[in-house]
Amino acid sequence: MILSVNNSISLVELLGVLAFAFTGIIEARKKGMDLVGVYTVSMIAAFGGGTIRDVLINHYPLYWITHSGYAVMLLGFAVASSLLGTAFYENTRVNNAFEVLDTLGLGLFSTAGASVAHQTGCDFYISMLLGVATAVFGGILRDIVCNEIPKVFRRNELYATCAFVGSLVFLATLQFGLSTLPAMLAGTLATVLLRLFSVKYSIKLPF
Repeated sequence: MILSVNNSISLVELLGVLAFAFTGIIEARKKGMDLVGVYTVSMIAAFGGGTIRDVLINHYPLYWITHSGYAVMLLGFAVASSLLGTAFYENTRVNNAFEVLDTLGLGLFSTAGASVAHQTGCDFYISMLLGVATAVFGGILRDIVCNEIPKVFRRNELYATCAFVGSLVFLATLQFGLSTLPAMLAGTLATVLLRLFSVKYSIKLPF
């Protein structure tokens, strides 16, 4: 069965929500937050970027309001996370998992955000920018709440640039006639590969 355009976007957004929500849970637990803090940070990480996008393009109701089941699901994950001690969240493997989930969320949300913007009539460039906003603002808000300098503002490996490239690949392949789901997969893959490549080889912007 072929997924419809809306179902394709919903699937990609759900995966992005889960990826970023888990980064929020991990970061909040590392900071010693209680259940309320953990749930709040996971919600901010998962829905922050999409909320900003929807407000900017007057796209209502907001994504997380129409998918209230996701908010309930995140509450369950936040509660379950309390069963694991602080040592677990400070483990090297967990920190590596955080980076992988963050990269995956970056890729998924860059294409989903660009797709939503494109569907609402935004032009090519604005759709790209909104794809980047969707991908990075959840992480920015997560890091600010957790008293960390957001990754996108640090002088380190490519981050927002990866989301920009992923949005570009998605929209370009869409223009060349590729259907929505394959185009989203191509954009997500481009984001993830560029991010992993930049981390491995310490690639940074020249200025």
